Amino acid sequence: MNLISAIDKFSSYLLDEKNYSRHTLLNYVRDLNDLYSFIARKIEDRGAKIELKYIDELTLKDFIASFILNSEQKYSKRTISRKISTLKSFYKFLNRKKLYNANPARNLIFPKLPKNLPTVVDETALVNLLDLEYFSKDVWGLRDRAIIELLYCTGIRLNELVNLSIDNFDERNMVIKVSGKGRKERIIPIGIPAVGAVLAYLEKRDKYFEEKGTDCDMSVIFNAKNGKKLYPALVNRIAEKYISKVSEIKKKSPHVLRHSFATHMLNHGADIRAVKDLLGHASLSTTQIYTHVSVERLKEVYNKAHPKADSAKHK
Repeated sequence: MNLISAIDKFSSYLLDEKNYSRHTLLNYVRDLNDLYSFIARKIEDRGAKIELKYIDELTLKDFIASFILNSEQKYSKRTISRKISTLKSFYKFLNRKKLYNANPARNLIFPKLPKNLPTVVDETALVNLLDLEYFSKDVWGLRDRAIIELLYCTGIRLNELVNLSIDNFDERNMVIKVSGKGRKERIIPIGIPAVGAVLAYLEKRDKYFEEKGTDCDMSVIFNAKNGKKLYPALVNRIAEKYISKVSEIKKKSPHVLRHSFATHMLNHGADIRAVKDLLGHASLSTTQIYTHVSVERLKEVYNKAHPKADSAKHK
């Protein structure tokens, strides 16, 4: 099998079976296309049908080294780590589907990454945002409020929010059903404020599009002004707009609200395994980073408040 055919099969697998987002899929494909370009340059044949059997461990190591040693563009360790992860996932897929037997990516070593803690919005700031009159009373203000409420109340991913259907919103039992990574479904409880915010928006939405005479996709909960399903870039702008009203953190995104949900849950004594299930994490180690966030916040408070926290101040 040649490399291009293998990349096509892998991308179809990520899209159809793993249900990966368009953004994640593009990153995987871009990394593998970079590998193709790297090998094509080496053999001086841009249109070559590069066979997998000619790609060995040394080739992959040289490929990764080309990013580490690139003097024109400095690639971060996180970017290089992602490329290695792509290669490992690619060959595991080929092996599992019995498309190719060898795995030259098996021994590639990830660079040691700095531990960057998730960005979190202060709990009081978020409560104030949702309690005070930051949202307009028209259909779009009600929509934005419902989005922020739902993201913070449930910790769902951006892709899960935009694809949330009416059928999977159960206001009677106060739960939603979402399809996460790998098409894994999970049931998530939602609070009374979020239920109320969604219902208020839906009532106004139906009237708005009926009066306007515009077609509206009524199968989903959240719509853009043209009536179509909400798209990720718009949700990002909405999150940035409202988080900016109450916080000066640099990163303001739907994922920050997911981080905030997990951190605030653990701060209030939630069991980490329950939080793992709510977030849809495959591994408990992924969820454990939020315990570090809580510890770091405690250290910060301690160092600011306790008279003996910093001995240098008392010398």
